[in-house]
Amino acid sequence: MSHLQLIQQSLDPDTVIFSQITLNDGDEESPGLVQPTSNARMTDEQSTPVKTLCRYLDIHMKDFLWNKELSLAKDLRKCCDEKERSEEFQRRFTFAMAVLILIENLSSPITALIHNALPAILTTIRFALIRSAALMNAAIVRKPSNVDEIKNDLDKLHRHVLKLAKVQCDQFDVDAYVNEVVREKIKLMREETKLALDKLKHIPDDVSSERAHELEMDKINRVKTLQGYIAAKYTDIMKSVSDKCVEIMGMAPCRYCVAGMGSLARKEITPYSDFEHVILLDDELLQNHDENSVQYQSVLEYFRWFSALFHVIILRLGQTIIPAVSVPSLNNNQIKEHNWFYDAHTPSGISFDGMVLHTCKFPLGRQEKTKNKPWTTELIKPVTKMVECLDADVDLKNGYHLGDILTKTSFVSGFQSICDKFSQQVTDQIQSLMGPVDPVDPVPRQHELILKQLKEDLNDFDVGKLLMRFNPAMSFNIKRVVYRSSTLFIAALGRLNSVHQSPCSCYDIIQKLTEKRKFDSETAHKLAYSISIACEVRLKIYCLKRKQDDISHKPLYYNILNSFVPDLVAAVGKKSMNDYFKITWSLQTMIHRNNYNMMEIDTDTNIMILFQMGMF
Repeated sequence: MSHLQLIQQSLDPDTVIFSQITLNDGDEESPGLVQPTSNARMTDEQSTPVKTLCRYLDIHMKDFLWNKELSLAKDLRKCCDEKERSEEFQRRFTFAMAVLILIENLSSPITALIHNALPAILTTIRFALIRSAALMNAAIVRKPSNVDEIKNDLDKLHRHVLKLAKVQCDQFDVDAYVNEVVREKIKLMREETKLALDKLKHIPDDVSSERAHELEMDKINRVKTLQGYIAAKYTDIMKSVSDKCVEIMGMAPCRYCVAGMGSLARKEITPYSDFEHVILLDDELLQNHDENSVQYQSVLEYFRWFSALFHVIILRLGQTIIPAVSVPSLNNNQIKEHNWFYDAHTPSGISFDGMVLHTCKFPLGRQEKTKNKPWTTELIKPVTKMVECLDADVDLKNGYHLGDILTKTSFVSGFQSICDKFSQQVTDQIQSLMGPVDPVDPVPRQHELILKQLKEDLNDFDVGKLLMRFNPAMSFNIKRVVYRSSTLFIAALGRLNSVHQSPCSCYDIIQKLTEKRKFDSETAHKLAYSISIACEVRLKIYCLKRKQDDISHKPLYYNILNSFVPDLVAAVGKKSMNDYFKITWSLQTMIHRNNYNMMEIDTDTNIMILFQMGMF
């Protein structure tokens, strides 16, 4: 008997309708998976029993299944509170919850047929499928030896995604493709990255200034080349999955582009990073069809299922932590005390961006409304519509700096010309928002927002405060302390000085600002060196842990009481780490004082940094 049948049996043996909305192996349509068409109509004679069925499902089944899910979550929380972290226990609960979520949401399409609410209901179903797939894969991660027990039901879920997406190739084997193609590409990328990192040697503490400069230049060039390699390989992996999705679904209904964002567009991605991206559509779609027309909506529906299929394939890698899919009974983003589940078992690696309210940087976007933001944000749009997201007021409405993120994109798959058109329109839009300066309103709105964000970042990532706050008995966030304390500010300087090319790395920004004579050659060298150290630290620690994990449980500084070498110093050496904090402190001070001249740090600051590095 399968897990699915056991769970069905344990719920309510007297529930007759329950068996009608579960997953099945055959071609026969399950009532829970009805695919009504836009012109579907029913006679009164036909509609009466269906309405009765829907009423039963809505009133009884949904509440019943939701309560069962909450009960499972309660038991799991009790287990976690009691420090019981049995992988077998969590495996059983995550799988059971996956099935419940799936069944609970697949009962809705019949109601949709009655109430003509198909788009909203299909969105619910897509998210239910994604969450269920994430939980099933998490259950496999917790006990790989029992993969066959869960895989059968996971295969059924995959087939239902294909069926609902109305693909041309309905025999596609997600598991085989992921294991034979995607995993192998990722494995090769990670192995090559590790080999390159092994060649990055520490710069000795006692070398002359001339020799140190040569070694720093060598590190800059090596890290820059390595980051370019990783970005290219990561893009190739995502392109191959994207192209496979189109092959499975059939030819796309219009010209499109999958465009990467975030660290991929900045060429700072790691072999364990998540995939932030949008889908850009040809503006001809807007020219030929009204936004509310059936033709326009059918195009969007194709790419929504394209994104869902893409998501399910990436989930099969088993590198998506459960909180990233925001299961309401485990991680409710709107109620802090109900956002409790921490996934200590799934290795965080290549995945889609999370469904947390302030992230959601993937095509299906943020579909969860809140009291303060009662709207949704979908990132599948024609070029012109996507550019509108750069407007300051629209960006604030979205609530997670979407406009800023969209200013840097990189081509992944589809049509390069669509990506190029978007990049050009973004540049034109930013230039219009940044100037020329209006005598009546001397500070453009966009410029004002950048300065406001920069002020917040200077407060949150002040390297002096971060160093002073360290307690040798506490953990610290490497990404926050090292990576963001420099890259955020160089990116901000780029935006303030109209460096808008895509893709655009911190190295590119430094070069452009040097060409504009904002930086002298020595300042440019120091900043490029600091970025190289930040990237090297992050890459080495992720590769060492074999997952995306920014928390170090070791103290930052070294003293005689500690018999181990701390994470940061072990990664790049004492001199480089000391240099990083001195350069970053000077960069932040430079921005505070609103000039572009790097200054020497004072004696007290230097002593404090040296002490934290165990060099004083």
